[in-house]
Amino acid sequence: MTQVSDDEILAILGHELGHWKLGHTMSNFIVTQLYFGAAFYFFSLCFGNRDLAAAFGFDDVDRPIPTIIALLLFFQTLWSPVDKVLSFVLTIFSRMNEFAADRFSVDLGMSRKLQSGLALIHLENLGAMCPDPWYSTYHYSHPPLVERLSAMMKLEKKSK
Repeated sequence: MTQVSDDEILAILGHELGHWKLGHTMSNFIVTQLYFGAAFYFFSLCFGNRDLAAAFGFDDVDRPIPTIIALLLFFQTLWSPVDKVLSFVLTIFSRMNEFAADRFSVDLGMSRKLQSGLALIHLENLGAMCPDPWYSTYHYSHPPLVERLSAMMKLEKKSK
């Protein structure tokens, strides 16, 4: 990142420190552990289910179902709809955390440098400036740049 100045890097680090200070790192860790714990708990309930295996052609009762096959069947059929809903909820949670970390950096007095640093990084990475709002709400863990800059400008106006 040769395009970003030292002050912009400090502002971006202020944003990242905001994640730590606001507990986002630990909450994301806990949420991830709960997600995988739930997934594998429900997998354990389905692991020996012969009806599920038979529905996909594994109906030989004399042969055990390979674990990898059971995992694939579970995660691609039963868990998939649950994963879609949970992923959306986690994406919304992540976006809220991004706005909070931006607010933390703004409160440190680094709003202008954070805005310019994010814009430069966004340009360097060839990010979409104004993606479809429905698509980005579901798929992007970070809010679009335009939304973030707008929110930071509003916070800046409030603080003056």
